[in-house]
Amino acid sequence: MNQINLNRLLCLLCLWLSAPAMALDSDRNKPLKIVADTALIDEKSGMAVYTGSVVLIQGTLKIVADKLSIQTIEGKVDKVMADGAPALFSQVPEPNQSEVIAKAKRIDYMVIDQKLLLKRSASIVQEDNIFRGEEILYEIQSQRLQAQGETKDHKPGDIKRRVEMILPAAAEPTPEKK
Repeated sequence: MNQINLNRLLCLLCLWLSAPAMALDSDRNKPLKIVADTALIDEKSGMAVYTGSVVLIQGTLKIVADKLSIQTIEGKVDKVMADGAPALFSQVPEPNQSEVIAKAKRIDYMVIDQKLLLKRSASIVQEDNIFRGEEILYEIQSQRLQAQGETKDHKPGDIKRRVEMILPAAAEPTPEKK
């Protein structure tokens, strides 16, 4: 694999996956809007559960899920869990960059632990860059990524349900005219 493409993918993953912790200033300053069919908010337990075509929007950040649960501890968000078929997380990580779209049947963002976990048919896409696996875990502080495919027996050459990375060919630099 081309080293430039690998570095580009790792930078892309680091930028996107750290986005929940370091959201754009413009996103953080925008109002948070949640739309759902039902909402159950239990202030005593610190749990809020939204169900039925849930859409959360804050600036460029968008989460779409069948069910969205938010757990708080002492008034601070600890964990955000999105379930769907699939659930979707999207955000523009930096000005002038393309939107990053993550999909999985379950997306967990552990705010205090600074981890993002995509489970069951997980994928991350930005432009033509694609990263897939059955489970993708990103530790934001250490910038460590783990991905795994389905653990069932595979036949030689079988790529379904395994970790997959697709990067477009690197553009050739244009020669300078003298």
